Amino acid sequence: MKNKNKILFIIVGSIAVITGLLTLFFYKPPVKPVKKEKIKKAIELKEVTHLELPPLSCQKRHFIISAIDTSISILQKRDEDFFSFLDKKIKRQSFINSLRALKKDLEQGKDLPSSLRHSFQVFEVVHKDKKDALLVTGYYQPEFFASNSKDQTFKVPVLATPNDLIYARLKDFDGTLPPITLWGRLEDQRFLPYFDREEIEKRLAERPEIYPVLCWFKSPVDLLELQIQGSGIVHLDQDARFIHYAASNGRAYTSLGRLLLKKGVLPIEKLDWQSIRQWAEKNPEKFRYFLSKNKRYVFFKWEERGPLGCFGQVLVAGVSAAFDRRVVPPALPVVVDMSFPKLSNLSQGPKWLTCGNLERIGLFVMNHDTGSAIKGPFRMDLYTGTGSQAGYLAGHLKHRARMFVFIPKVGQ
Repeated sequence: MKNKNKILFIIVGSIAVITGLLTLFFYKPPVKPVKKEKIKKAIELKEVTHLELPPLSCQKRHFIISAIDTSISILQKRDEDFFSFLDKKIKRQSFINSLRALKKDLEQGKDLPSSLRHSFQVFEVVHKDKKDALLVTGYYQPEFFASNSKDQTFKVPVLATPNDLIYARLKDFDGTLPPITLWGRLEDQRFLPYFDREEIEKRLAERPEIYPVLCWFKSPVDLLELQIQGSGIVHLDQDARFIHYAASNGRAYTSLGRLLLKKGVLPIEKLDWQSIRQWAEKNPEKFRYFLSKNKRYVFFKWEERGPLGCFGQVLVAGVSAAFDRRVVPPALPVVVDMSFPKLSNLSQGPKWLTCGNLERIGLFVMNHDTGSAIKGPFRMDLYTGTGSQAGYLAGHLKHRARMFVFIPKVGQ
């Protein structure tokens, strides 16, 4: 008990110092944060009619209805009475009522545009200096084969949260501080940043008791793919289990693809995951060298369901999307008008898509997730589904789009 009290005293003391320093750094007189002011200066919310929306007929109805249920579940578990998007205030209960009305209309056979018109006002989010400002990328749930024990084939460990990793949420200590989580460790009565990727791999060999192993993969490329996507399905003998992000070392993420492009290893036209994987497997030593430049390391846990978004709900393929949760309210409905990658290399299109190859497409999405690379109001990551074909689509999504958001009508 004395040792536990000592550790608690060290953590609280260390965080108190950090909190004090960050308070000095972040505190300003009661005015709005500079970052939000910059965002507002760059953005115009332009009210438009539903006639200005792109056609919305390419997503299967039951996927949209399922996503609406997910959004309602998210909102029911939130504590806030109000949400805000720029200068628009959204009452939580009105939001839930509008989503229920939207679901009812769709279940009764009404089309999506008229159902949206019934319950929501629509605004185009316009960047004052850029056309089609929203950058849309994709992510998916990969599948892997693994083993419960290490052998000559399966020798890459998938790690659970280390025994010596601790974290602190600054808002737990001071509500005026930003929503930042610090990941770190204790050393000599100090709260320090946790080890980077190279240090973790070295310590894993020296002190394996600190790092619980969930399973073993064949390839370090598989592990990187899981760490990038954040979740997956792992096949162990006859069993299949969901695996999900549990924690990180708190270090900044560096994109392997960007490094390979910058160093001239791969040309931009081959900068997709399939090409990166092929290169990595042919050049394992060079792969390890470039991977070491990415200091970020992700740890995992088993889940009973998946994949889960940041709000704790299962994602819906083709409708769930990741936005910057600091800017975009949870569950917010969004329509994107964008060009779409050619799917000629797929044996079949995504299960959630009803149309064939299109040059441009309108997609209805909802904010169910976030990501370390998703920053600002003009970034979106679309969840494309499970498996290699969803991965192919996700790897080829990098398109600019028009962005429309839907705010519940007053009185809903």
